Amino acid sequence: MVRRKDELDGGGSRGLQGFPGDRSKTGGWVPAALVLGIEVCERLSTMGIAVNLVTYLVGLMHLPSSTSANVVTDFMGTSFLLCLLGGFLADSFLGRTRRSPCFPSYRHLWGTGALAIATKLPQLCAPPCHASASSHTCKPANGFQMGILYVALYLIALGTGGLKSSISGFGTDQFDEKDEKEKAQMTYFFNSHLDILIRD
Repeated sequence: MVRRKDELDGGGSRGLQGFPGDRSKTGGWVPAALVLGIEVCERLSTMGIAVNLVTYLVGLMHLPSSTSANVVTDFMGTSFLLCLLGGFLADSFLGRTRRSPCFPSYRHLWGTGALAIATKLPQLCAPPCHASASSHTCKPANGFQMGILYVALYLIALGTGGLKSSISGFGTDQFDEKDEKEKAQMTYFFNSHLDILIRD
């Protein structure tokens, strides 16, 4: 079967190796829905960590409430500020084909894995509190334990920054803006993505 040129070139888009895209096999709602799924999973993960982090830092790492709140605000602020850096790097150096959400997702996954390990291993948590009849003493986490926790949190922040900056562009790239039907679908995708961001 011979395909027309406009079916092969995907509206002028090219793949990672530089070959023209085949519109019958690439793009559309299946990869766009996966991109939205990645965004939802990232949001659930990051917000779930942020919501529970103060409780973890106060209860298991024995930090004061004010210090714990500062750690959470620093983590969330860094996550969103790194979106600027991620967007700059994606647009200036990586280009359309290399800004895939997979690369930041790996950093996010590594950070989440490191955080899970840091919370599970007793050597990476503060020692348990010693309660006696006269006093209740808790030794806060040491510098090494907090350092591992910070590495895990800022790996997650780096992944969040890279992911949020490229996900909308990567998702809209799945549709051909020269085709009226796909242009309407691209608008619907963008509105769906905006809805996810607003609900944060």
